Amino acid sequence: MRKYSLSFLKRGNANLLFNCIREKGPLTRAELSRITGLTPSTVSYITSVLIDKGILIELGAEKTNRVGKKGILLDINYDRFLFIGYDVGSAFSRVAVCNGRSEILTLRRLKTQRGEKLIKQITENILRIVSDFKITGIGMAFPGHVDPEKKIVIRSHNLNLKSANITQIVEEKFGIPTFIDHNVAIMARAKMFLNPSPNENFVMINLGLGVGAAFVHEGKIYRGKNFVAPEVGHLLVNPNGRKCNCGKIGCLETEASSAAIVKNYEELSGTEVLEKFNSEYIYELAKGGDENAIKAFQRAGKYLGIAIGNLVNILNPTVVYIAGGVSESWEFIKDTFFEFYKENTFYASKDTLVKLFPMREEITAVGAAAYAFEKYIRSEIMKKV
Repeated sequence: MRKYSLSFLKRGNANLLFNCIREKGPLTRAELSRITGLTPSTVSYITSVLIDKGILIELGAEKTNRVGKKGILLDINYDRFLFIGYDVGSAFSRVAVCNGRSEILTLRRLKTQRGEKLIKQITENILRIVSDFKITGIGMAFPGHVDPEKKIVIRSHNLNLKSANITQIVEEKFGIPTFIDHNVAIMARAKMFLNPSPNENFVMINLGLGVGAAFVHEGKIYRGKNFVAPEVGHLLVNPNGRKCNCGKIGCLETEASSAAIVKNYEELSGTEVLEKFNSEYIYELAKGGDENAIKAFQRAGKYLGIAIGNLVNILNPTVVYIAGGVSESWEFIKDTFFEFYKENTFYASKDTLVKLFPMREEITAVGAAAYAFEKYIRSEIMKKV
């Protein structure tokens, strides 16, 4: 039987209390003891430590008609913490400064650079922010293959990055704890943070310059051995299709991404499009009745339906959320999507819902800031309890 040290148990109990207050607070010590099952003395000790560290604050007596001494409400000292949320999108990046409540204090949108220029762009933007705000931590969201434990971008084709230790560069330059994860995992976290449910089972699909996904099982993100699950963008959907950036032929990304939709239109119309990665242009043509533009989205819907149908067969989630810039063109995608989705879905998964995720542009940046908040509390403060 594994034995745990007293300090390990203290950190676990501190995390338990912190998360309980974050989800249900403000709460009294008595309520914390009842909800968590920890003894009153344990709750009293840990909350006192967290108050001394400035993590928790006392708000005053609870409002109750109960006879007897009123408990003191405790809450997280949200305003003490400021985090940068950096959403590095394949086309555009969003940079937000948020407090512990995930309220946005400032937000900036900019065109994403590539390779070494991107690393320089990131550090320059962070430098501007730290000149104006006292930042506690930084959370970053990247497309591609990301290792959140080693905190590196292993490979991102669309950003021309390979084995990029961006968090180390940022931490050495600014001395601020920095955390990183896959952009769709961050989106899934943002969804859970906005609408928490301990037993959620859903898939988040992000349709942009690439096609990314995250799978949440019983309220936790399933990552796989090398942090790539579920790699839906590189599911084979068209063996006779186009060559993908990954080197394979016929990946979903070559059929349902924004760049693929532009390519669809070029092939159908015989017209070269200058904005190679901008499906918004094709969407405007489709709204104007351009048949080739409409067919470009319909083709994307076909292969997306095949891929998501097979993904649902494997994972059997409750809901599949469709998000990202391409999803804004859903009116031209949905008919062929559902046609091929239903054809490729096993009968036992027929009750899985497919919904558009009502995504605000800044949600991934906000999610990255919230992710940094969680990681900072665990790694920088709770270990000292």
